[in-house]
Amino acid sequence: MELLWQLKQNYDQSGDGSLRFIHFNTLLNDSQYRAEVIEKALSSEHPRIRELGRKLKAANRQGGLLHKTSAPATAGGDTAPTPARPAPRNATPQRSSNLWWLGLGTLVLVGVITAGVLLQPSIGGLLSGRQVVAGPLTGEHRWSTDRTWVLNGIVYVEDGARLTIEPGTRVEGQPGSALVITRGASLHAAGNADMPIVFTSGQPQGTRAAGDWGGVVLLGSAPVNQADAHIEGVPANDTRGAFGGDDADGSCGVIEYARIEFAGFEVYANNELNGLTLGGCGSGTIVRHVQVHRSLDDGVEMFGGTADLRHVLITGAGDDSLDWDWGWRGRVQFLIAQQHPNSGDNAFEADNNGNQHDAEPMSEPVMYNVTLVSPRSHTRHHRAMTLREGTGGHFHNLFMHGFSGEAVDIKDAVTVGNLDNGRLSFEALAINDIGGRGIRFFEDESGDADDDGGLDEAAYFRDTVGARFGVDPQFSRDVSSTVNPDFAPGGTSGLRDGAVAPPQGEFWDESALYIGAIRPGAARDWTDGWTDFPLN
Repeated sequence: MELLWQLKQNYDQSGDGSLRFIHFNTLLNDSQYRAEVIEKALSSEHPRIRELGRKLKAANRQGGLLHKTSAPATAGGDTAPTPARPAPRNATPQRSSNLWWLGLGTLVLVGVITAGVLLQPSIGGLLSGRQVVAGPLTGEHRWSTDRTWVLNGIVYVEDGARLTIEPGTRVEGQPGSALVITRGASLHAAGNADMPIVFTSGQPQGTRAAGDWGGVVLLGSAPVNQADAHIEGVPANDTRGAFGGDDADGSCGVIEYARIEFAGFEVYANNELNGLTLGGCGSGTIVRHVQVHRSLDDGVEMFGGTADLRHVLITGAGDDSLDWDWGWRGRVQFLIAQQHPNSGDNAFEADNNGNQHDAEPMSEPVMYNVTLVSPRSHTRHHRAMTLREGTGGHFHNLFMHGFSGEAVDIKDAVTVGNLDNGRLSFEALAINDIGGRGIRFFEDESGDADDDGGLDEAAYFRDTVGARFGVDPQFSRDVSSTVNPDFAPGGTSGLRDGAVAPPQGEFWDESALYIGAIRPGAARDWTDGWTDFPLN
């Protein structure tokens, strides 16, 4: 255990890029993850890390490096060693010194835990207006604006618990942290335009980066089409990662007028948390006026459920802006996805189920008034929409602008079949400035590149959908700016025309008779006042 702690500390201090962050609790309890970390340590450029890797390799036989009784419990209920004093990078630590510091660290930790218990259960001490939060939360909790709330490790809001976050509150995530609202728990994070709630990195301003912490996860009991659904980023043997059920009308809570920044750390190889993740959340969930900015993986990912999204802005996602899987059937109105020039993949990556493309309930969101923009990057292959693995969906009043790759790629037989059976449809689309020269809206998929049974997307969107190509939005400022974008089209833009009326009902704004997420010519729009675009 001591060697593992030294390895984590040396990685954190060395700036070694092969692992952005080592999640210690996972390192202790997951043999596969531990083996991956040790293998990477063996090839590190830092001699001390390589030495620790060799020692751990010898000890890590058959995943039996540790026993569960090896580590004392922290205030939050997870296991972790008391941190020893960091050793110099190239020095061999003296065991007597380590034991002395281990004992001192234990006393300090006990003092902090005791102070935290006196203040509030599962809260780890108030220092200079900063409240550290660790471990599981049960019962009722309220996070107020009079302090900054600092997440230490994965903080689970347990089944039956409720977390209320007041308008204007700032929540900072330390490396390896995340906020997980488990199935049966509830989050009420309702800010306002003047006092948004901000979830951001705990690193100093100017040094923040995508992946500094894990983001916000909401889990519920609405239907999904994946058996034994378990959210990415939570260890497979931890039942708190489970989601899904038969409560389509259920609620995971409220998140409104909130920003989520610099989230999405890698938990395992190719397994990263997103900025905002909803798993099996029902239609009673409220997600409105939310910005997700510079997430390392996806901005927002929906795993099944029936949750709706309204007034959502996703900027600078490291992978896809909006990703959905496992039977998501929510509604969306007023959504903007902006890809940055040197990161990202698709604005939308849409799946039903990778193992069974026709699984039910089938992914079939209904969307109105969406803007997807990209800077026509010279270094990234950006696509506005990739629809695959059997997804359905209904897309109306949608504008796509500036992608370096193509507008829409429809893949596989089930997805193509949904065009014929009415489960995948498009109406009132405008497309502009796509491809390397801005005039090639779809890519050639003949021969070996055919992934959709010969579907000609260009002909389909031109002749069947009636999409309009080359519609100039007349943006007054740079819509692709990474620090001060303006998404409002000009007042005489062609986006004023050709829209279809949104449905009637409390959720929908029926007056949005234009294409895209913002009314052309608007002097002020729904992104003003509460959004922000920090570089670091």
